[in-house]
Amino acid sequence: MTILPEQPVMDREARARVVYSSESRLRDPIAFARLWVADLRASGPAARRLFKRSLTQRYRLSSLGLAWAFAPSVLTAIVLIAGQRASVIGIGRGEVPPAFYGVFGLAIAQAFLESLNGLRVLFTSNPKMLQRNNIAIEGLILAAFIEVHFGVLVRLIVLAVVFFLFGVLPRFETLPLAFTGLFGVVLIGGGLGLLLAPANSLRSDIDQVIHLLPWGLFAVTPVFLAPSAGSLLVSVYALNPLAWLFDSIRTAAYGASGSVLPSVAAPVVGALLVLIGWFFCRFCRPYVVERYMV
Repeated sequence: MTILPEQPVMDREARARVVYSSESRLRDPIAFARLWVADLRASGPAARRLFKRSLTQRYRLSSLGLAWAFAPSVLTAIVLIAGQRASVIGIGRGEVPPAFYGVFGLAIAQAFLESLNGLRVLFTSNPKMLQRNNIAIEGLILAAFIEVHFGVLVRLIVLAVVFFLFGVLPRFETLPLAFTGLFGVVLIGGGLGLLLAPANSLRSDIDQVIHLLPWGLFAVTPVFLAPSAGSLLVSVYALNPLAWLFDSIRTAAYGASGSVLPSVAAPVVGALLVLIGWFFCRFCRPYVVERYMV
């Protein structure tokens, strides 16, 4: 006869203290905040396991494995290098090579899009775990951010190689601010994704819009090519906060013209968005489970 291990007394007592009620959980904000902090502190191990499982499932049946993570940036570099050598893409005096500019911009854009989409599907990609209520939503959010930062790390390795291949010297005195700006890009994308996550689980319209988002981002943000002075794109970029941030990261990384201030402000704005989005997802979780997953 198999004897199941007895659950710890503390676990039974903790479960006994859970009260399910129709009253708003914000009726007692202090209790809501305390439970939020407690769930966050207990979610670290679960987040690591979820990240490892996701990484294993993504590359388990792939012959190239993790090499696929490098493919988009490498392929873009090859295409832009070929265009430069065929004189399709010109290069001005004192400018960085267009291939380098494009790979650098693509890495930032991919970090933003992956962070946005990774957190946007928070509910739709984990229906069973949320329905069974066997993991705090903090574990899912932390796992998503770990996966996004893993992708950023891969792209940083590609960028280091690109710096070396093109002979572009990093601006070492401001290089830490480039990492700060990139971290801000991830936080801003993640915060926006968290704000969209509840609605994304209930409305398919957001999915349709997101499919068009990369093209809109590439059109109004300096991703592949720097705009000529006095062109219409310069006026468009002046109205786009992401364009300020992209140019600021380039300025901090290798001395492009611009200001590093957006790179300093981006993590603060991103952290605020993540905090608001995190609160929104935590508050909306029971409603999403009830209306979408049951």
